[in-house]
Amino acid sequence: MQLGFVIDHSRCIGCHACTVACKSENEVPLGSFRTWVKYTEKGSFPEVKRSFAVLRCNQCTEPPCVAICPVRALEKRSDGIVDIDPDLCIGCKSCLQGCPYDALYINENSGTAEKCNFCAHRIEVGLAPSCAVVCPTEAIIPGDVSDPGGVLGQLRQQHELQVRKPEAGTEPNVFYREVEQAGIAPQETSGAAGYHWAERQGGSSLQAELFESLEKRAEARTVYDVDHAPAWGWKVSAYLFTKSISGGVWLVFLPFFLNWLSRGSVELWQFSLMAASLGLIFLGLTTFLLVADLRRPSRFLYVIFKANWTSWLSRGALALMGYGGLLTVVAGLGALNQSVPNLGVVLATAVAGALCAMYTAWLFGQAKGRVFWLRRGLAFHLLVQAVVAGAASCLLVASLLDWDSVLLGGLARVLQGALGVHLLLTLLEGQMAPRGREAEYVRVARLVSHGPSARRHWILGV
Repeated sequence: MQLGFVIDHSRCIGCHACTVACKSENEVPLGSFRTWVKYTEKGSFPEVKRSFAVLRCNQCTEPPCVAICPVRALEKRSDGIVDIDPDLCIGCKSCLQGCPYDALYINENSGTAEKCNFCAHRIEVGLAPSCAVVCPTEAIIPGDVSDPGGVLGQLRQQHELQVRKPEAGTEPNVFYREVEQAGIAPQETSGAAGYHWAERQGGSSLQAELFESLEKRAEARTVYDVDHAPAWGWKVSAYLFTKSISGGVWLVFLPFFLNWLSRGSVELWQFSLMAASLGLIFLGLTTFLLVADLRRPSRFLYVIFKANWTSWLSRGALALMGYGGLLTVVAGLGALNQSVPNLGVVLATAVAGALCAMYTAWLFGQAKGRVFWLRRGLAFHLLVQAVVAGAASCLLVASLLDWDSVLLGGLARVLQGALGVHLLLTLLEGQMAPRGREAEYVRVARLVSHGPSARRHWILGV
């Protein structure tokens, strides 16, 4: 069984009754929406055509929000509904990044994620979802998608229906009849001219649309929609930076361990102690930032004790813990015994450091709603960035400790080489589109490299 909707836009009048009914039925907080109506227009006065598109969770057959959730708060029920357990949600906002349809939001009162759940409490007692009941033109038609003899099965056979973003591979179960393409394909329209009856929220989304409107004229105009604020902010950006340093310092130490370059006063154990100490300090900062970014930080241990091991957020937490344990062993040997562990421990620590640096690429790979994060080669790029950060940190500390010039020269060469590779990979970003989503990726890559964030991208990214 797979419950879903057919939304018949030959009937929809854009009245917002579905939005109001949903808000009332599910106590959706002010500023958030489980279902909403997008208005688009084409043409110029006096020949203007307005179209509507009802947008919501698509109850996907392969829901990325379920896969990316680190604590099993989201589940795919036996009837096909994707639902959320608020008692498990930690408010990490990863599901918001996983959804290509911007269907989830964080309830500011509870700090947990919410979305359309097909009015599951009504379904369980034999009632239809509130949006379908209240629709005055019966444009919202619920039913079992998997039943060829049911109403949805018959509509799929009789009419040519469309879905949103099929290229994302989620197999959505909300089907649209006679919908204007601009209503379900964001790249077909622009909201730069402003909305009816509402002001656009400021921020990166609006800046991007204003930039695009200067470069090209979209065929359609978005004149009413729901804005979605970025889910992750400076804490996640800072976490990527601190994690790069932590993982990178031991990766930089490894070649010196295998082929020690120092002929001066610096002993190998001193270098290992410095690298392990830096790694632990920045690993601690990484952990602090991750926990601080949760909307329910008191539940942070759920990532381990109630883990969903398909999520790279949970797997990454395990990698960080393992790396921290190995660094503690190395730092302890250096401080207490003035010695370096054997080759096996050093190599294991390097592997853990590399995993610490790279796992975010696989986490981003589960974020189907953020196409730029899906680029090919991101794991290797994060590894190179970790070497850049680790080499720069080791070089700075070694200079402050007045270590010998041979060691400083070796660190400088590692930094120069890693920076060269990093620059090359940055220049190639526009060519690394994920397969099947090339057009969407090229658009976003150009916004990053030439749009309103271009200066920050090139200065901080390179």
